[in-house]
Amino acid sequence: MLRLILLRHGQSEADISGRHEGRADFELTSLGKEQAKALANYLSTYFGIDEVYCSPLKRAKETAQILGRKIMRQPIEVDQLLEINNGDLAGLTFEEAEKRFPPQSEEKIYRPLPNGESTIDFRFRIELFWHKFKDENLENNRQKTVCIVAHGGTISMLYKAIFKLPVNTNIRFPTSDTGFHVFEITKKDTILLKANSVEHLYLKSRG
Repeated sequence: MLRLILLRHGQSEADISGRHEGRADFELTSLGKEQAKALANYLSTYFGIDEVYCSPLKRAKETAQILGRKIMRQPIEVDQLLEINNGDLAGLTFEEAEKRFPPQSEEKIYRPLPNGESTIDFRFRIELFWHKFKDENLENNRQKTVCIVAHGGTISMLYKAIFKLPVNTNIRFPTSDTGFHVFEITKKDTILLKANSVEHLYLKSRG
């Protein structure tokens, strides 16, 4: 049985400056680091994590490193876990992006972002990662817990891959800063135990 924990990075500099992130490589804010520490304390208390994978972007990598130090595990960087490649939108303020790249009247899943990826490209990348990852972690029937530290878009796309949803589904899977999701996965079943949990932040505020 595989226990899978998907978690989003802490608050980043882009979150407070109103900018598109995607492939723009922003660091965590001081609040983001505190969120990551609270998450690390929570997960180390309630879950025995065997491995940590992460996106190479700074905000995810730093969150994973904070967790890794707490549980004494070195995060493994995986390029396929990068956020969607938003091309020319990366780093622009929302106002700048709207002026330079006015929204299309109708979004197309095959139409890439300016010099970036399309929804289909993104889904295919995540599907490649997911199927290989799942096979490797279920092949010996050993119980283990694996944590993946990534981005909101990546986590949403992983949900769609896990539950075999169509590419153009209107179902959304939002994730808050350091929000985490817990699955139990076997060769026969997939069980969602927690979705976008941020209880670690409430425990911290009470403490």
